[in-house]
Amino acid sequence: MAIVLPNLLYSAETWCLYRHHIRTLDRFHLKCLRSIMKISWSDPNVGGIESYLMRRQLRWCGHVSRMAEDRVAKRVFYSELREGKRKHGGQHLRYKDVLKRHLKRCEIEPSKWEDLAAQRPEWRHLVKTKIDNFEKRRLLELDAKRDELKARPPAAIYYNYLNGVLTCPHCAREFTAKIGYVSHIRAHERRNLCRSRQRSP
Repeated sequence: MAIVLPNLLYSAETWCLYRHHIRTLDRFHLKCLRSIMKISWSDPNVGGIESYLMRRQLRWCGHVSRMAEDRVAKRVFYSELREGKRKHGGQHLRYKDVLKRHLKRCEIEPSKWEDLAAQRPEWRHLVKTKIDNFEKRRLLELDAKRDELKARPPAAIYYNYLNGVLTCPHCAREFTAKIGYVSHIRAHERRNLCRSRQRSP
């Protein structure tokens, strides 16, 4: 908290974070916890990096919204382009998209957040409470997912040896380790399941 996270998340209040960015930061965070404090992912009360980022960004947005109108940060925060339009198809993530996502995950109405942020102590307390609730829900979902994986019956895997080498019966790819072969076969099964669902009315 004193050295690693401040350096890792320097100026994170202004980042436009995609889901793969959060997953990468989360992996690094857990790696640091394992190496520094010998904490594993299954230990209770291991907070995720997403809630830490959400708290910083929501507090910063509240701070900017309370600034005077002539401050540069506020003018940039609320500014819009005079000309130009967005292209068709997928768009790059904007900061207001990230803010809206955080507000929805914290169950804060996006149209009312500026009124709520006008009072600093109340806003900080609201952000803390909502993010604590989000973190509890996240941990419960992880526990439920873990229990579901544990309850799943083991898959019947038939090892296909061709000339003494593990070979995929679908695409003839060769493997030296059984774990890679098993993961590859399961990927084929998932793809086939998705295709069958798409074909069914």
